[in-house]
Amino acid sequence: MSFSRPLRPCTLGVGIGCMQQVLGWRCARKAAANLSRPAFGATRQAASVSLPIIDIAAYMDPLGRINRADRRRSAQDLDEACQATGFFYLVGHGVPEAEVRALHSAAQSFFTLPRGMKDAVAISEAPEGGRGYQRLGENVTQGKRDWHEALDFYAEPAEGSVDLSLLTRSPGQCQTDAIERMRPFVYGQNQWPSEPAGFREIAESHFARMATIGSALMEAMTDALQLPTGSLQPLTARSFWNARIIGYPPLPDPHLVAEIELGLSCGEHTDYGCWTILSQDETPGALEAQRADGSWAKVEPMPGAFVVNLGDMLSVWTGGRYAATPHQVRQTVQGRFRTSVAYFHEPNFDATISCLPVAAPPQQGYAHARQLRLQRLREAGTITPALRRALGSCESDNGALIYGEHLFEKVDSNFAFVAKSEA
Repeated sequence: MSFSRPLRPCTLGVGIGCMQQVLGWRCARKAAANLSRPAFGATRQAASVSLPIIDIAAYMDPLGRINRADRRRSAQDLDEACQATGFFYLVGHGVPEAEVRALHSAAQSFFTLPRGMKDAVAISEAPEGGRGYQRLGENVTQGKRDWHEALDFYAEPAEGSVDLSLLTRSPGQCQTDAIERMRPFVYGQNQWPSEPAGFREIAESHFARMATIGSALMEAMTDALQLPTGSLQPLTARSFWNARIIGYPPLPDPHLVAEIELGLSCGEHTDYGCWTILSQDETPGALEAQRADGSWAKVEPMPGAFVVNLGDMLSVWTGGRYAATPHQVRQTVQGRFRTSVAYFHEPNFDATISCLPVAAPPQQGYAHARQLRLQRLREAGTITPALRRALGSCESDNGALIYGEHLFEKVDSNFAFVAKSEA
């Protein structure tokens, strides 16, 4: 995302206009509108990859009742899942399936709107804010276009509530001009589409529920790591959350991919912050998580469950005890248009994230596994300088970064804005 030059030619060698000519854009968009829309909640086989199932109900009691035995079990299960896979299914969250189904239906309705209606809330209309609609191919991962379209939303902190001056000091030491480029991003306003009717109300209700789940996960992690109760709460109380509502048409023919510098539906990456809480529709075989040996495993939808994966900040906080797992999306099912809704529960924008005094678990081989996790993150193609610095210092348990510095570096490299004349 280029905040200093809001509209710029795409630097990937092939503009959106050329890509449209290669693929026959108008025909492709008409075809996408006619793709079958999978029914959310339909019966299907169990997930094809074995992931832990975490029941968070003990941390979600609306009356505030605490069953300490249930919490201990949930926290222990969470700790094991975060060390073993960094991906798990979450149940016991209390979100009615009808509400999730309504959100996916609204997403499908939005993505089938005429392009002009979607462009009314395009990020390119207010690029410094980083919020709004992205067309196919405008998201970039590791230098290649991603084959999806999306709506991006962020927290909307009150003016002056984020201490950007912290980023000019250690460990961030950002330059003043960088801080000024961050300001409109931090204090930007979300762009809401006027159609379909009720979209904003449905989405905001879902995001509020996800914030509650994210807080519950933070509380469970605090217990899992045997940290003082509430010790992480000040760092996430003003969460600079992000949400993406994403539409995935099938990938085009392979022989066209290289010609338009296209990658996958979403290229390999780790997520920025703490927890990603993902709702998938019923399209099979799209989300892939990387195993420790570098191979990829399908993460299939599970009715009634969210998929949760760890973000980069948990790697820093735990000094590698937990690690963000690389993942990607490869939507190849012809005749289907996949939707997903990802909610990213993040620290405060101005939170200093440093290695916590986390005791090493007793199992054999932990130290070696921790080193492998840290090494894999350091070698990732999407690592930011801030994260590399913090992970490098984790060996001596004093790694630190300011979350906003890491986030801004990530966002600045992941989005391509293209002048309207090319569209």
